[in-house]
Amino acid sequence: MAVAGVPLARGHEQFEAADVRVAAVAFVALIAAIVQGWAWLVPASIALVGGSYAAELAIDDVPLDAAAPIVAIGLLLTAELAYWSLDERNRAPGDAGQALRRTALVALAAAGTLLLGGVLLALVDEVRARGLALDVVGVVAAVFVIAIVLTSRAGREKQG
Repeated sequence: MAVAGVPLARGHEQFEAADVRVAAVAFVALIAAIVQGWAWLVPASIALVGGSYAAELAIDDVPLDAAAPIVAIGLLLTAELAYWSLDERNRAPGDAGQALRRTALVALAAAGTLLLGGVLLALVDEVRARGLALDVVGVVAAVFVIAIVLTSRAGREKQG
């Protein structure tokens, strides 16, 4: 949850006071999710941190943030590792090398997130236009991200 520190370090003083509380709630929610086995708290924790980052960008009116792919990787890794911890609570001994395969998949997802985030930032920086074409590209990108998340989730359920 080191990602929660990004808006804290860059935000104004008024934002900092509220963000400290949001980051604390997100951290406690994540710890409670792992300790108590409450998987429903993991997305709540991630959403709080991601929302805080988005609010900081909106308040400061940052046109393009080069740190966005790194923040995305931090959120992705936090969620994946939290769910992995929850899976390990109830898992029977698996196949040999299963942990290594899962580690490789998580690393591949992080690399893909960095690549996709970098490409999207470069594309947005080049386009810097408004209109229907840009909206369509945004919708396609959002659908692509949702498809990746759903595919990843279905693959994780097949493994378990």
